[in-house]
Parts: sequence; C-alpha cells; structure tokens
Amino acid sequence: MRLGIIVAMLALAAGPLGAQASGTVLVLPASARAAGVGDAAALVSGTAGALFYGAARLPNERAASMSAGSWIGGAQLASFAASMPAGGRRVLALGVQSLDYGSADEIVPDPLSGGKTGTATGDRVGANELAATVGLAERFGRLRFGMALAIVHQQVADVSATTLAVNLGEGITVGGWDIDGSVEHAELPHGARAARTFTLPATYRGGVTTPSWAVGAASWRGIAEYRWIRDAGSTGLAGAEGSYATGAGWMLQVRGAALAYAAETERAPWSAGGSAARGAWSLDYAYQGYGALGAVHRMGVSWRSRPPHDPSR
Repeated sequence: MRLGIIVAMLALAAGPLGAQASGTVLVLPASARAAGVGDAAALVSGTAGALFYGAARLPNERAASMSAGSWIGGAQLASFAASMPAGGRRVLALGVQSLDYGSADEIVPDPLSGGKTGTATGDRVGANELAATVGLAERFGRLRFGMALAIVHQQVADVSATTLAVNLGEGITVGGWDIDGSVEHAELPHGARAARTFTLPATYRGGVTTPSWAVGAASWRGIAEYRWIRDAGSTGLAGAEGSYATGAGWMLQVRGAALAYAAETERAPWSAGGSAARGAWSLDYAYQGYGALGAVHRMGVSWRSRPPHDPSR
C-alpha cells in the first residue's frame, strides 16, 4: 500500500474543523469578506460570492469575485464566482472553489519498523479538493430564495471520489433587518460507489443583520450568526462592520467578529478584516489565527457592474 507524507498533511488540516474526512473546501471561507467576520454569510450579500452560501443573496446584476490565500499546513485556497441577471428578478451564478494541499515524497513503509520508517520511491503524491457550483436566485418583494448544485471532487494520491451536493437559502428583510437561513452541502442520494465513501460537511446556518446606523462620520451594522456543521459541531458569532466614505471617492471598511465554538479547536476566537472600495471594485483582506498552526491570510477582489449598494435596503 502506498503511504505519503501528504496523508499526515490532510490529518493536520482537518483537525481544526473536527474529524472532517471529505469536502473540507466547502466549509472554509469562500470569500475574504466573509472570512473577516468568522465566515458569516451576511458579508457576501450583494457579491457573486453569495453563490457559495445558499445563493439567496446574489445581486441582480453582473458581478464577479475571487479570493485566494494560504491555509494551515501550507495548503492554498482559492475561489471564483460570477453572476448575471437571468430575466426578471432571477440571477444565475457559476463558481469554483479549490483547496490544494501540495505534494510530498511518496514513502513505502518498512513493516519491520511498524510503519515508523520507510523508503522513498522517488515519486511524489499530492492531494486536492475541487468544487464547481451553479446556482439560481430569485426575489419576491422582501423575500429572497436561492438554490445551488455543486460537483465535489477529492483526490489523494491515486485515490479519488466525486459526489453531488445541494445548497438552499432563503431570507427576508423587515424594517432594514435581514434574517437569513440556509442548508449547505447536503449530499444528493445516488448510486455511485464514490458517493458512499465521500462524507460531505452538511451545514445549517441562520443569521441576523441589523440596518446600517450612522455613528459620527461612519456607518455600522451588526451581525449575529449560528451554524452547525456535521462532524465539526456548532459555532456562534457576533460581529460588526463599519464603513467610512472619504472625500476622494474611496469606501473604507473594517470588520471583525468574536466566535464561540462548541467543540475544541485550534481556531482563534476572533477574526478581523477590511476593504478598500472605489466605484465598482473592492479589495478585501481577512485574518484568522490558528494557534500553534499559524495564521490564515485571505485576499479578495470583487466587481459589480453598478455602484455598490445593498438591494435589500
């Protein structure tokens, strides 16, 4: 049996998320904006990245967003999404998420050492996960609904598996308050052998976002969210985002959140980030610590065909 160091990398990477064996790419922040507030779905409102959070908050216009950054263990995480009007109040979106664990020397273990030592074969093995998603959103007055279908593929050395997942989202705006809920990464039943061994991180999420309140020259909004991930437990967060418009036409934003985890984890109990936007473009950054495992840095870029606004307000 082949044995590579990459297996240890996967075990290390999965640790902070619980004993999640498959689909890790689905539960990592798909947006630098969301990552700055503990991966809160509300922070992707009005961007193409909303595709990965139930799709209900997609903007009714042409938009695109991408993000990239490091993850623990030297892995590289990236995402891209684009949305466009599909007639009436419908919006169609396409996106890709990728998690590349890199590669390592392939080792054949020595049975006399109990697997503690081995011999290099001269080959290298790698591991990666890829999810391609298509979604549709529609609004009915204050109500919004979304649905997305994802094809998820995992490759570890020469072993691979592929399965299908579905995301459903809905929300309502009342008096400027946004209330949202979603079911994400639910596995569709089908007869493929790979699907029976590919455990997806089914996620249930609910959140509330306040209206924007003026405080001095800036405006602020609060965010609260609760989510439960299969095999990883629950997470609650409370956060805020502040915005300040400069006389030179820039929109500067800062955001952060305090998080509480039900399960033991290396993740820090807070995250922070910021954005600098001008016109239809926004440059985003997020940071979260992982204790002895280091820190995660995310950068992102968003574009919209019209000046930024939140259509729910």
